[in-house]
Amino acid sequence: MIKVTEAEVLSFTGPNQIFGEWKAYLQFVQAYCVKHCLTNPVIVELGAQHGRQKAHYERFLDATHVGIDVSDKCSKPDILGNTHAPETLRKLKALLGDRKINILFIDATHTYVDALADYLVYGPLATDIIAFHDISHEKEIAQLWTDIQASEKENPDISFISIGAWANGWCELGIGIIVKRGRDNIKDITDGFGMGK
Repeated sequence: MIKVTEAEVLSFTGPNQIFGEWKAYLQFVQAYCVKHCLTNPVIVELGAQHGRQKAHYERFLDATHVGIDVSDKCSKPDILGNTHAPETLRKLKALLGDRKINILFIDATHTYVDALADYLVYGPLATDIIAFHDISHEKEIAQLWTDIQASEKENPDISFISIGAWANGWCELGIGIIVKRGRDNIKDITDGFGMGK
């Protein structure tokens, strides 16, 4: 596992993300994996688009990455299909076998209803982290992020982290992280990054 640094992240083709947000997200996830002894975590990305995140997950987390996308025009996803189709879920389960999803990254269709459906179907399969992209940039995703936080505010076993950054004239897109552990289990990590909510 290579430490996430600015130089390392910039050393190869970047993902379709705001650099500061992506770097902070990778740093948090890497620190979380180290703290909780997650080696070779399984990461499922809904909405893989160009597929550039895969290399980052493999490089910085030694992860097994599964990208799901409805199109293969920009890249070759591991699973080609609509995230809402039962066949796509069956393909994912067959591909994973007895392995669990450690980290789920939701970045497919940017509507409230579609992202909620992804969260409700795939979220229970994730054991550690669920991340949403575009919690600041996409109005419906921002509302969903707010609603999920409100619905889980009394749950002591769930923590929420919001990451946002502006870069080179680009607006903040935002990455929302749900950690399926209580706040005390990640406090040392979030305090180190000045994160948390």
